[in-house]
Amino acid sequence: MAISSNPALKPGQMPSTQRMTMTQPQKKTVPAKESVAPTDAADDVTQQGLQTAQQSLNAEPTDAVDADRVAAMQALIAAGEFTVDTDALADSMLSFFQK
Repeated sequence: MAISSNPALKPGQMPSTQRMTMTQPQKKTVPAKESVAPTDAADDVTQQGLQTAQQSLNAEPTDAVDADRVAAMQALIAAGEFTVDTDALADSMLSFFQK
């Protein structure tokens, strides 16, 4: 949406009694290009990654979860004291999914 105002105003000057008017932008016609669906490929990659992660989680024994550590992390999160090393997290994620 374009805004048109009094052209006599200087930059930063507010109109005293005049209202700014809103105008609708003009629609431009763009010739249609050959349709390519890159999101389908991205969706497939995402779906494959999710399936791999789910299979990995399913293969883990249920006793592999440390309930005390989970409780400690929940307490840190609730207190606003939980921090994440984003570089280490990114490295771990890359190495996991590049297997």
